[in-house]
Amino acid sequence: MDVVSPPPTSAAPTATGGPQPRPDAARRTYLLAIFLALAAAATLANLDLSASPSTAWSIPVWAVAALAIAGSLMVFDVEFRSETYTFTFSEIVLVLGLYFASPLALVTGRLSGELLFLTIRERQPARKIVLNLATFFAETVVLIAVQQALMPTLDPRDPIGWLVALVAVVASEVVGYTAVSAVIRWHGGPLSFSKILQIGLVTAPANTSLALVICILLDVEPLAVPLLGGIAVFLLVTYRSYSSLRQRYESLSLLYDFTHLVSGVRQPDEVLDAMLSQAKDLLRAERAEFWLFAGDMCQRHVVDDSGHRTARHAIPTTVEALVRSVQSTRDAHLLARDDAAPITRAALRELDAQDALLAPILEGDDLIGMVLVANRLSEIYSFVGQDAKMFATLASHAGVALQNGRLIKRLHEQARQREHEALHDALTSLPNRVMFASRLDERFERAGEDGEIAIALMDLDGFKEINDTLGHQSGDMVLIEIADRLRRSAGEGVLVARLGGDEFALLAVPGTDRDELDALCRSIRDAIAQPLEIEGIRASMGVSIGLATAPSDGDNAETLIRRADVAMYSAKSGRGGGVCFYDPDRDENTPRRLALAHDLRDGLESGQVRAVFQPKMSLATGEMTGVEALCRWDHPTLGEIMPDEFIPLADRTGISAELTAYMIASALRHAERWQQAGHRWTVAINVSMHALLDDDLVRLVTHLLAGSSVRPDGIVLEITETHVMSDAERTLTVLGELAALGLRLSIDDFGTGYSSLSYLQKLPVHEVKIDKAFVQAMATDRGADAIVRSVLDLARNLDLAVVAEGVEDEDAYHRLRALGCDEAQGYFFARPMAAHEAEAFALRTAGQLAPAIA
Repeated sequence: MDVVSPPPTSAAPTATGGPQPRPDAARRTYLLAIFLALAAAATLANLDLSASPSTAWSIPVWAVAALAIAGSLMVFDVEFRSETYTFTFSEIVLVLGLYFASPLALVTGRLSGELLFLTIRERQPARKIVLNLATFFAETVVLIAVQQALMPTLDPRDPIGWLVALVAVVASEVVGYTAVSAVIRWHGGPLSFSKILQIGLVTAPANTSLALVICILLDVEPLAVPLLGGIAVFLLVTYRSYSSLRQRYESLSLLYDFTHLVSGVRQPDEVLDAMLSQAKDLLRAERAEFWLFAGDMCQRHVVDDSGHRTARHAIPTTVEALVRSVQSTRDAHLLARDDAAPITRAALRELDAQDALLAPILEGDDLIGMVLVANRLSEIYSFVGQDAKMFATLASHAGVALQNGRLIKRLHEQARQREHEALHDALTSLPNRVMFASRLDERFERAGEDGEIAIALMDLDGFKEINDTLGHQSGDMVLIEIADRLRRSAGEGVLVARLGGDEFALLAVPGTDRDELDALCRSIRDAIAQPLEIEGIRASMGVSIGLATAPSDGDNAETLIRRADVAMYSAKSGRGGGVCFYDPDRDENTPRRLALAHDLRDGLESGQVRAVFQPKMSLATGEMTGVEALCRWDHPTLGEIMPDEFIPLADRTGISAELTAYMIASALRHAERWQQAGHRWTVAINVSMHALLDDDLVRLVTHLLAGSSVRPDGIVLEITETHVMSDAERTLTVLGELAALGLRLSIDDFGTGYSSLSYLQKLPVHEVKIDKAFVQAMATDRGADAIVRSVLDLARNLDLAVVAEGVEDEDAYHRLRALGCDEAQGYFFARPMAAHEAEAFALRTAGQLAPAIA
């Protein structure tokens, strides 16, 4: 067996920084050669060198040398990485030597023939010649030693001798394989002794059998030997054809694997890495490079034999001419070792390569780069034209895959951009309503893991004025600034979203409780309240924040958002300093209220709604001077329902006019009966804001008065102060028309609103009612006491009567009486009662002190 070992250490370093042979490999190789030669010489000295063949004729030294040269010429090669393993027909020479040559002639003739072949034909360097000759010497000596030990004389016709010859050949081959394995390992090669032995165990018996057949023919019929030689030549040619076909199959298989691989790759860098890795394996190259063009710039990346990828500087200037040639032809170029063209030699020197292949990478019709493989991992073979075609095919597939990869990458980027746009607000880049709802749904799906869920809805106060005054562009600047303040104030983990317009929302960190949410939202309120400057104008912004938590305020996302919205509108009304939690009592859309809104009209028509009357007492005489008509609803399943709950429903459902008509008609009916009985009691009726602004109110009252004998001044219409001031101009007109009918007018809950004294002076009212909150706090709150005194003084100056509401204890009664208040009502005197009870109450308490009649 002849082995072409790795190059010497001085030539081993490569330009890629890949794995290097061990520094002491060359020294070890020489030491091994010396050891083999000395061991073989010592063994040879102990052999019987005078033994002669037992056949009729013998082969001289020159004939053995000629046979050795012929055997070495008839070779087949196996390439593995950087090594080429050359398997010859040397076993035939050895077997022929055992039968037809003396030991000395066999050793001398084989070494002479191999020396001529290695120096003249192969032109191997001295180190390789020394190693190979020492290996051949050791193999031949072991062969002779085993043969003489087992059977001193061989007869071509003796089958036992055949077995001896095979054992001797195998023993000699083991010596050669051991030496080869050691040398490969020292040079960093991975092929083990067992791998080489597996190959040799196939060739050695075959060659030995062929040699034995030749020996028998030489002994029996020498003229038949050429016939066997023809068969041997045919088998050799056949094997070489098979090897060529197999190599092509492996190349096609690798190409298919590469096509399959890149078809599933989506990133351009992965395509390039796959292409370089496959190109190195397919073409057995030491390194691979790709050059990507970007305008006038070129990115050069190198992958070495270990798969390590590094970035290099731009391609050498001497290679640019070659690059232009590839650009013009759009085809692969072969830079062969024996190419004498100056451009090729210069390019190989600059690329630090013995040979190379260069192919274009096309994306459609555009040249986007080049791919290069350099240094065929063999000292016998170089890149050939067939390799260039294969390389061009590989580069073409890579270009298509790269184009697809870049297209897919752009599509993914566009998809991500569209997804981002679908889930984020374009102006502020905050998450939008869709993303907020999605995240809230996700939070509810794992509610058991995260604990309490807390959200807040926010609406800017004063934004509309800025937007209308300074324009939408300024409004957008405000929203961007507010969004930035929200991000900073909310902190990590809090999802801040813009729902649209000037409405924002936040989803708190899982497990945030009510106190933490309240503190967070108040800090946000304070941050938004800081002045901001828009186009040189300093402006201030407020915010109303509604809060809701789950599971207490809702068990799903939709309910929680709706209830946070209810809380936000409560905050807008002034409650909670602009930060309010959801309160079911202020939610007009609870299931109970929806049911009541549906049942109210039926209740009004079926007589479930009734009027009750609460007495009004003179503080001077202790007598009942009138009553206030109050509405009650006796629901068939829910029981008695108070006005505070169903009056707003009447306003929302559009039946407040019917309810007002019922109460006025009921008051007139009872007032008429009391008047006929000789009582001069006034009957007060509370008129809601919706009723007051109803265009038909004056016409309704006129119609009802026309059908009754009650004196108009016996009816008092009570209007809440805040209702009067909400639309003062229109209210003034309606109240003037009602006063013209002779009705008495009263302002209810006086002191709780922000009345303008100028309007109060213009209003045709006859009395004011002090709100019960001030009356009940008189004893403990100096401010409340001062308000009551002020209202009394103001009323005297305007010649108005004063009624105090909510008198519930004797102390309040005495205080009001001492201050000169005209009338009072409250639980201290009597609770609301039916009409007949009110009449009995008045007769029973006539002329008595109020405390006694309570």
